[in-house]
Amino acid sequence: MSWSAAEGAALRRHSQFRLILRAIPVALLVLVLRYVVHNTLDLNGIVTFSDAGAVITGATIIVGLMLAGVIADYKESEKLPAVVGGSLLSLDGLAVSGLSVKDIDGSWVRPRVAEIAETVRGWLHGRVSDEQMWAAQATIAPLIVDAEKAGVPSHYVGRLLVSSSELSNTLSRIQTIRNTSFIRAGYVLMVLLVFIVLALLVIIDFTSPIMRWVVPGVLALAYTYLILLVRDIDNPFSGAACVDLTPVDAAADALSR
Repeated sequence: MSWSAAEGAALRRHSQFRLILRAIPVALLVLVLRYVVHNTLDLNGIVTFSDAGAVITGATIIVGLMLAGVIADYKESEKLPAVVGGSLLSLDGLAVSGLSVKDIDGSWVRPRVAEIAETVRGWLHGRVSDEQMWAAQATIAPLIVDAEKAGVPSHYVGRLLVSSSELSNTLSRIQTIRNTSFIRAGYVLMVLLVFIVLALLVIIDFTSPIMRWVVPGVLALAYTYLILLVRDIDNPFSGAACVDLTPVDAAADALSR
C-alpha cells in the first residue's frame, strides 16, 4: 500500500488534538468527583490549596524533568528522517550515475530502491514490522553487488557502501529509540505524583465559588496532558508528537515516479 507525503501530513494534523481529547475526560472526572465529595457527601475543609502546594510543586518538578529528558532525545530524532531520505536518494543517484558513466542502462536500479524506500516509509508509519523493514534493507547489498557487476566504477561502489552503512546505522538508531523507554523508574514516580495531585484536586477547598471549579479543572487537564505528552514524545516516531517524516515520504515519492 502506497503512502504519500500528503497523506502522512494529513494524519499528523488530525493527531495534533488527540492528546488534549484524551485529557479532557480526566479533567471532567475530577470535576464530577469534586461535586460528589463537596456537594453530595458534604466533605469540606479537608485540605486547602496552600496545604497541597508542596505536593503540586514536587509533581511539577518531576514532570518538568521527565519532559526535558524526552525532548532532548526528540531533538536528535528530528534529524534522522532527513538522513534516511537522503541515503535512499543517494543509493539511487550513485548507482544510476555510476552506470551512466559507462553508458550502461540503469533503469533497473530505481524500482529496486523504490521498493526499499516504500518499506522503510511503511515501517516509520507503523504499517510494517521490524523484520520486514530489515529484510528490505538487506536487499541493498545485492543491489550494490549487481551494480558493481554491471560495470559501476569502484569509487562509486565505495560511496554506495557508505550510503548503505549510513542508512543501516540510522534505521538501527530509530529502532532503538522506538523500542526503548526513557527512565522507567521516573515514569512510575511521575504517574504516582500526578495521581496524588488529581486526588488532591478532588478534595481541595477554595474560597472563591468560581475558582473551586476552574482551578481543579484546568490543573487536571494540564497535568494529564503533560503526562500523556511525555509518553508520546518518548516515542517520537509515532503518535501526536511524531517527528516530521516528510523527507522520507518525499524520497519514497520521488523514487516511485
